[in-house]
Amino acid sequence: MENFILYEEIGRGNKTVVYKGRRKGTINFVAILCTDKCKRAEITNWVRLTHEIRHKNIVTFYEWYETSNHLWLVVELCTGGSLEMLVAQDEYLPENVVKEFGIDLVTGLHHVHDLGIIFCDLTPRKILLEGPGTLKFSNFCLARAEGENLEEFFALIGTEEPGDNSAESTKENLKNKVRGSLAYTAPEVIKGADFSIASDLWSLGCLLYEMFSGRPPFNSENITELTEQILHEDPVLPRQKGSALLKPSSDFLNLLDSLFQKDPQKRSTWAQLLKHPFWQGAFIQTPTNSVSSQDTNC
Repeated sequence: MENFILYEEIGRGNKTVVYKGRRKGTINFVAILCTDKCKRAEITNWVRLTHEIRHKNIVTFYEWYETSNHLWLVVELCTGGSLEMLVAQDEYLPENVVKEFGIDLVTGLHHVHDLGIIFCDLTPRKILLEGPGTLKFSNFCLARAEGENLEEFFALIGTEEPGDNSAESTKENLKNKVRGSLAYTAPEVIKGADFSIASDLWSLGCLLYEMFSGRPPFNSENITELTEQILHEDPVLPRQKGSALLKPSSDFLNLLDSLFQKDPQKRSTWAQLLKHPFWQGAFIQTPTNSVSSQDTNC
């Protein structure tokens, strides 16, 4: 870490502190994550999945280091905070802004899926804002290659959990780590199916709903009740606070309905999603289904 200058703390999570940093001898500012070594498996997973990705809607990985007490991850600096923070501050976003942000989310997630990666734990906290409002996917700690068993990968890397050598306890810890955030989890995953492209698209629908209404489509502090809602209930009509505010358009409601199908076989596919009228032709499909009007890979 001798090549970097650390500035103020800009974020904090579970056993992780994020600093604004600068590479010595340059004016290149970065984000530097300092995390406990007990998170080695998650950080290793993030690095191995994203170290070669260069895309405008995905936070760029630069390098990582290990010191005696910590792991240090150097990534692209995003100055606008998280989508979670934005929604909490504004309470809701106008539908035209939801559409603009949704285009970023669709573009980034489509690229992730094209690379054979399932994001798995898609939440507003893991979407960061940069510049004039570009959304970027961050924190691939729980992402996985399609068809991969992440528990096996974490076990292979080693989680370095201190003080507990119980095999059964370690196995349960691994399961808890890879489960993700319940409020954004697709019903088939709750039932025991693997994460998939379809389950990521369910989570995408949750983000779009929350941007518009200020709350997730399924919401309860009781885990059992929340699980029952996701498995058996339809989300209530998304509404914004204040009776004078506009209701969601029919195109937006139709898009959400296509993403909230309980049966993943009936859920919107990428081909259907990119053609949906809500986007008003923002995506131009090629024979390989790429998002050519928005994709800016380099």
